[in-house]
Amino acid sequence: MEHHTRPEAQIPDTLAKIAGLFQINPDLGEVVLRAYAALRGLSPEALRSFLTPPRRERAREAFQAAYLRHFAENLPRYPYATDDPKEGVRIYKRENALKRVHVQVGHYPHAVLRLVVDVDLPWPQVEERIHALPPSLVLVNPRSGHFHAWYELDPIPLKPPPGREGSLKGALALLAEVEALLEAYYGADPGYNGLLSRNPFLHPPEWTWGGGKRWSLRDLHRELRGLLPSGTRRRVDPGLASYGRNNALFDRLRAEAYAHVALFRGVPGGEEAFRAWVEQRAHALNQALFRDHPKGPLDPREVHHTAKSVAKWTYRNYRGARVYPVSSTGRPDRSRLSPQARALIPPLQGQELQEAVQTGASLGGRKRGSRRRQEAEEKLTEALKRLQARGERITGRALAREAGVDKKTASKWLKRMRE
Repeated sequence: MEHHTRPEAQIPDTLAKIAGLFQINPDLGEVVLRAYAALRGLSPEALRSFLTPPRRERAREAFQAAYLRHFAENLPRYPYATDDPKEGVRIYKRENALKRVHVQVGHYPHAVLRLVVDVDLPWPQVEERIHALPPSLVLVNPRSGHFHAWYELDPIPLKPPPGREGSLKGALALLAEVEALLEAYYGADPGYNGLLSRNPFLHPPEWTWGGGKRWSLRDLHRELRGLLPSGTRRRVDPGLASYGRNNALFDRLRAEAYAHVALFRGVPGGEEAFRAWVEQRAHALNQALFRDHPKGPLDPREVHHTAKSVAKWTYRNYRGARVYPVSSTGRPDRSRLSPQARALIPPLQGQELQEAVQTGASLGGRKRGSRRRQEAEEKLTEALKRLQARGERITGRALAREAGVDKKTASKWLKRMRE
């Protein structure tokens, strides 16, 4: 009898217990094994093959188990989880979330740790693709053969360290492209948003594959470009990917923050008020931009952290053009502001107003040279808002046509806005 070919499920319970005893006390385990062999009329060597886990099981213990421990340790303190996604999800403590059938695997508010795709094809049809681009983990549905493929990444922080905030845009753009290429590679479900997957700790172990390989985002991008035909790559739209929404929201929110930050500087509580305004705009844009997106709007927690990052960097670092006309006092023209913004900038009165006007008059000669530039910037800002509202592509030519200014002026202004 070929004992070593038997699946683990056929090992008698007593031998499984003896195997566990070997892990604790090998000498005692050997005594018990010999006694059990004598009781069954077998040699100890005939039973010993049952006690050695198959190679696949040893690999699972060495690599997959370590990866799953890493997954559990890096789960947010309060992730989403549910037993049935159709009944909705809720936030649990980490230890309670790991007791649910489905748990949050992507779109963490603090960092991107992995990409997950939902493949609605039986795994034998794409087995070659799995081997060519090994996932960190594969969770197969035993009934349909469909599966979720996890690709663990070197962490991409969504709260970059001070001075590195500008790197977030490039990382989000590359992330959206990689996710779109990955979906095209597998022919994955375009409606899956990457938020929840089956809990690997509750999934049948015989349908849980993979050794926890970690990818760098650039390596995964390079491999996908090599595996996909050029025609397929050209048809890929990163904007439809799950993380493409993050990139689109970041771009739109950044442009609006640049255009309004001057209103909040130099007033008491200006930074806090600016952060609140950016947060409100972020949630409004999330609903407006992604209401009809195949993956739906972003999770509110992601929106919150994107808004926080944009507001912090913009208020402390952006020194772009003024948005609103400036009166002779050198302050924003309150007559052009909304009631909420006007309340943040109290008017000057009495001697303070007179001194400000006199100072403005003395600087009039120097200001005249920049007045036409300010007027052009005002027109360009309004033109940018109109183009964004219509969802049109933002280019120097389009801005010049919309604002009625020279193309070179529009291109230079747009370049400064994007820096």
